Amino acid sequence: MGLRGNTLSVMKKIVNAIRWFFSNHTCVFWLGMAIVLLATTLEVVRGRNTNYFDYQDSTRMFWEGLSPYNLEYAQAHGIYFLYSPVFSVIFAPIFLSPWWLGPYLWNIGNYSLFSLAIQKLPHQFDKYKHWIFLFLFSVILQTVFCYQHNIIVAYIYIFAFILLERGKGFWAVFLIMLSATTKVYGVAELAILLCYPKMWRNFGYAILCGAFFLLLPAINTSFDNPFMLYQEMFDMIASHHSDSDFVGILFARGLKPFLLPNYRIVQVILFILLGIAFFVRYKRWHQLEFRVQALAVLTGFMILFSDCPETHTYIIAFPFYAMAFWLRQERNWIDWTLFWSLVVNFCILPTDVLCPVWLHEYIHETFWLDVYTYFLCWLRIIWWAVGPEEKVMIPKKAMTVLLALLIPMAIQAQNNKTFKVKGVSFKMVYVEGGSFSMGAFPNDKEADADEVRHQVRLNSFYMGETEVTQALWEAVMPKNRSKNKSPQHPVEYVTYDMCKEFISRLNSMSGLHFRLPSEAEWEYAARGGNKSKGYLYSGSNNIAEVANYLKDPNHAAHQPVAQLKPNELGLYDMSGNVWEWCEDWYRKTPQSKPSSNFYVIRGGAYDCDPKYCRVSNRFMYDQRRRFRHVGFRLALSARE
Repeated sequence: MGLRGNTLSVMKKIVNAIRWFFSNHTCVFWLGMAIVLLATTLEVVRGRNTNYFDYQDSTRMFWEGLSPYNLEYAQAHGIYFLYSPVFSVIFAPIFLSPWWLGPYLWNIGNYSLFSLAIQKLPHQFDKYKHWIFLFLFSVILQTVFCYQHNIIVAYIYIFAFILLERGKGFWAVFLIMLSATTKVYGVAELAILLCYPKMWRNFGYAILCGAFFLLLPAINTSFDNPFMLYQEMFDMIASHHSDSDFVGILFARGLKPFLLPNYRIVQVILFILLGIAFFVRYKRWHQLEFRVQALAVLTGFMILFSDCPETHTYIIAFPFYAMAFWLRQERNWIDWTLFWSLVVNFCILPTDVLCPVWLHEYIHETFWLDVYTYFLCWLRIIWWAVGPEEKVMIPKKAMTVLLALLIPMAIQAQNNKTFKVKGVSFKMVYVEGGSFSMGAFPNDKEADADEVRHQVRLNSFYMGETEVTQALWEAVMPKNRSKNKSPQHPVEYVTYDMCKEFISRLNSMSGLHFRLPSEAEWEYAARGGNKSKGYLYSGSNNIAEVANYLKDPNHAAHQPVAQLKPNELGLYDMSGNVWEWCEDWYRKTPQSKPSSNFYVIRGGAYDCDPKYCRVSNRFMYDQRRRFRHVGFRLALSARE
């Protein structure tokens, strides 16, 4: 009993010490500072502070009289600088510091200024400042770790709000326009000026400050017309597209097919509705609680319904959500449930030391709980801001029904993944695992003896949406040996070992584990996985719809990828165009001994009869040989 009592006493002291530590703002601040220093050192030593390099390179180009918005340079290096020339002027002092010191100045400065912004909140937040900072602690560190600019937008929003509350309209507008003229997110805060005295004077300040900052790049006399840089910047922004599924409600599972095709209409209609609600409640503009709620709604709309939101952009919206939450006099079970769900989905799961990366990605990509949770938080704040004054009780049954409707939509589909290497994007399509009958259909009269029908069970994986293109090959390998050269054509004239070398280099560049598909994975994906409709060719019984095959021997050549109809999974050219290497040694039957010279190739090619383009057709090829009709596509395990 004595030993047990001592153990419990020690454990209690440890728990109390941890509780005291995290209840003390000074302790938490310096813990964060230590993590910032350690993370910055690791990234500098490993040379992985790539966002900082982008800021540095673009600033160097600007001051040397070169446009950082050169599209040819951007496409060649995969670097799209999306900040205005004003940023290059303001960043100059950090750029001029020693190469090793700049990253520390950037990260320590941003972390310290964000912490200071929270501490300077109006006195009504005195009881909650530490808890707001603690809620944001993990998100701040995630943003600092990757040298993101959005933390600057976030603390400028907070400082501007503080200055407006203190009646310092000019300096508040000065900060807003500083943010707006470096990255457009900042301009939205001008809307809150409506809630403060001397509105028209403040808008006048906005015009003057905006003009001042926009003229600032003119101090660099290296350019004949520095204002042309703004046009080039907008051209670069317009040319910067990604097929990625971003982390916003427009891209959420279940809602994406309805919202994304009409996203501009959705944005405009919702903005109008929010504007009407804001003006309808004009009598509340004098209330601090309403102004905080309005900023929470504004920043939430800006992130949730953005064209390209990423996880780190939520740092702009979360401070005002936290402020609105803690300022609320009555918080019921709904509010606390949503609050702790946000903590789990944005503070714990994305933190590598607290949660494995594969688990976080699985939860996000399967359920999208992070986005749906914040969306519900955002709707809740709208209710607080513009709902009735009287307390309205929301039954637990109603919330249960709402969640029951939203969660199945979130589970509806797994997320595909888009990757980029030196400016070249390629998509990996999610293939849900399952069992299938591999081999020829029972009534297939063209089947060969090696197309033995047998049961196979596979785990989930990703398969390249298209064959590896020559553009992607050239981004990874020093030389393209294809006979028919064109960036969007499949790479060909490659041996098995050349494909493996490409994959090894790609893995080193990406930090992932791409590979060739197994033969079973290839056939399962070609058939359409668990969405298969039993087609003879990949995606159709009519070969002309889905395959580039031998129609005219005098005009046989491979064509650009993804020109024909995809199969049930969204995969292109699994039948025809070029043969595709698989990981496996060739076996005559599933029980046969594997060859020691020949690997499997699948899918047929542009110079093949339809017989060879069937989903079950198999062919063997010497690993040392290459030909202009043999290429490959990538696979990736589902946990990557």
